[in-house]
Amino acid sequence: MKTKLPMSLLVIMVLISLPQHYFYYTQLPDVVATHFGADGKPNDWMTRLNATLVVGGIQVLVPVFLVAVSWLAMRLPESMLNIPNREYWLQPDKKEATLTHMRLMLSWIAVATISFMAAMSHIVYLANKSSQSLNMVLFGSALGIYLTVVFTIAIVSVQRFRLPKADTMKA
Repeated sequence: MKTKLPMSLLVIMVLISLPQHYFYYTQLPDVVATHFGADGKPNDWMTRLNATLVVGGIQVLVPVFLVAVSWLAMRLPESMLNIPNREYWLQPDKKEATLTHMRLMLSWIAVATISFMAAMSHIVYLANKSSQSLNMVLFGSALGIYLTVVFTIAIVSVQRFRLPKADTMKA
């Protein structure tokens, strides 16, 4: 199945994130910056334990949620699926391939999301470890890569769900 690679990568990233946060926990001060302003300066803090639990939990749960949504889409009424040219792509002969593509795209978005969150966790860890501002170059790079991946997936999906030329002439 096409979703095997992104699902394998997602499991690997989840398994990496658990020791990542344990390592951070052992290295961080008792109170850590968890939010930063546009200038990279910290403006909100949490205890080390709460920050580790919240950030680690979000890092695992958000991608799992995206995968769950992709599987739920297989069971939703067609009227709840929001794709271009839905009537065409959900015809019985195309429906399985369409839903598989949707699951694949959401799986890749989940991989990109957990990767971005792991990078952000590390960038925040570095700021807290050194008691300095957030490295905005690293932040901007991570965000730029993440948004590029997500927009690329979105563009591929929109192109995938165009009507074929022969069917466009009939409409």
